[in-house]
Amino acid sequence: MRKVMTIVLDAADPSLIEKWMDDGSLPNLKRLKEQGAYGRLAPISGWLAEAVPYSFYTGQGPASHGAHCYVMFQKETMKFRPPGPDWLPMRPFWRNFQKGGPRAIVLDVSNCYGPEPFNGLEIAGWATHDALVPFQTYPPDLAKWIHQRFGSSILPDEVYGLVSKKDFIKTRDLMFEVSDKFGRLCTELMQNESWDFFLAFLFTIHHSGHRLWSSVNIRESLNEAEKTELEDAMRQVYIAGDRAVGEMVQAAESNTLVMVMSLHGMGVNQSRTWIFPEMLRRILQEKEEGYTLYRLLKKFRLLVPLGWRHKIKSRLPYYARRWLTRFWRVGGQNWKHTKALHLFSDTQGWVRINLKGREAQGVVEAHEYEAICQRITEGIRSFVDADTGELLVKNITALHKVLEGERVDDLPDLIVDWADSPAARHRAVISPQFGRIDWPTPGHNPEGRSGNHRPEGFLIAHGDGIRQGEIKDANMLDIAPTILSLLKQQLPEKMQGRDLALLIEKESS
Repeated sequence: MRKVMTIVLDAADPSLIEKWMDDGSLPNLKRLKEQGAYGRLAPISGWLAEAVPYSFYTGQGPASHGAHCYVMFQKETMKFRPPGPDWLPMRPFWRNFQKGGPRAIVLDVSNCYGPEPFNGLEIAGWATHDALVPFQTYPPDLAKWIHQRFGSSILPDEVYGLVSKKDFIKTRDLMFEVSDKFGRLCTELMQNESWDFFLAFLFTIHHSGHRLWSSVNIRESLNEAEKTELEDAMRQVYIAGDRAVGEMVQAAESNTLVMVMSLHGMGVNQSRTWIFPEMLRRILQEKEEGYTLYRLLKKFRLLVPLGWRHKIKSRLPYYARRWLTRFWRVGGQNWKHTKALHLFSDTQGWVRINLKGREAQGVVEAHEYEAICQRITEGIRSFVDADTGELLVKNITALHKVLEGERVDDLPDLIVDWADSPAARHRAVISPQFGRIDWPTPGHNPEGRSGNHRPEGFLIAHGDGIRQGEIKDANMLDIAPTILSLLKQQLPEKMQGRDLALLIEKESS
C-alpha cells in the first residue's frame, strides 16, 4: 500500500501562498508545486465559513451532516450547544480504519469529537485553533508522552479585544514556537510509528490570519519601522509553516504521496457580526424587555476590564470556558417574542427563523416564513456606511433554496456575506428606515481580529506518478474520497465529493 501524507495549512490563503512561493519565501512548498500539481479548491455549495472542517472529515456538505459552527442552536431544546455525538453524529473517515487496513496517524483535525479506538494514533486539541474537546489522544497513554516531550495544549484560547504591540509580537513569536514543536512532534511520530496515512492540521496560520493579518488592532501608535516589522508578521508565520512542511516531507519515505492544502483562505476582516444582532433587532422591531438578570449580568461584566476577564476565564476548566462563551454571546433570549435570531458566528451573518413546527418554541407561522425572510433581507441591505454610503452586504443567501439534505433544518435560514471593504473603517452604519448604529471601536475591529475567512483553498499534490501542472475544478469535498481511493479503501455511499485520483498517472495507479 502506498503511503499518503496530508498536511493542512489551516486557512492559508491561496493568494498569499502563490505570492510567497513566487518570491522564494516558501521554498519547500514551491518545490512541491513545481515537481507536482497545484490548483485552488472551490468551497462547498452555499459556503458556510465555519462548516469547513466537518465537511472535510465527513466528505459531506453541511446540509447532510448539519454542523456549521462550534456553537450551534439546537431546535429541539432551544439551547445553544457545541455539536455532540448524542444529537449530531459525525464520524471522521479515518476512524473507520480497522485492523488489517491502513494504519493512520492523525494530529489536531479541527472540531472533531474526542478520539475513539481505530487502527492508528490520534491527537486532538493539542495545538488547535478550534476544538470541541480538550487535549486528548488515542491511545490515552500517548498524551503523557506528548506532555513530557512537548507540553500540553500549547496553543491558548484566543483573547478577544484590541491588543498591545507587546501582545502582537508575543502572538507572532508563539506561532514560531508552535510551528517548530508541531513539526518535531510530527517527524518523531512518523519515525517511531508505522503508518500508511498521515494527517496533520497546522493551525498557526489560521490563528495568525485572525490576529496578525495587519497591525490595525494595536492600541498604541506605531512608527514606520515598527509598522514595517509587524506588517511582515504573517509572512514570517507562513515561512515557519513552510519549514515545518519541509521537515515532515523529508521525514517521510521517498515514495510517499504528499498532499498539502488549505480548505479555505483568509483576508482582511469584513465581518460586521459585532453589530449584526442590533441590526436584526431593529429590523424586527423587537424591544428589549426591562432589566432581566441576564442583562444586569452583562452590564456588570462590561465594567470589568477585558484583561481581567480573560485572566479569570483562562483559569477555568475547558468546558466552563466554552459555556461562558456561549452564555455571553447568545444568551438571554425570550422565545415568545423572538421571530428570528442571530446564530453564533465570527464570520458571516447567520439568521434563523423561529418557525412553528420546527423550533420547539417557534412563533412564526409557516405562511409567514418567506415574508419575514424577505423583510430581513431588505432590512439588512438598507444599511450602509454612515460616512461613505458604501453597502455593508455583498450577498444574502436563503439556504433552503440552494441546499438539500437530511440535516438542512439544522442550518441557518439566511447567510449574509459582508462586503469586501474592511469593517474596521466604520465609525457608524446607517439605514433610512432603522437609523444609526455606532461602530464600537472606530478604526479597529472590536474582537481584535484583523483577518477573517475567505472561501477558496488550495491543493498541492506531489509524488511519483503525479501529473505535473494545474489541478482544475477541484472542490474541498473531493479531498476525503481522494484520500480513501489512494489508500485503496471503499468510498462510503454518503460521501459527496469526487475522486481526484486522475491526478495520478495510469502507470502508477
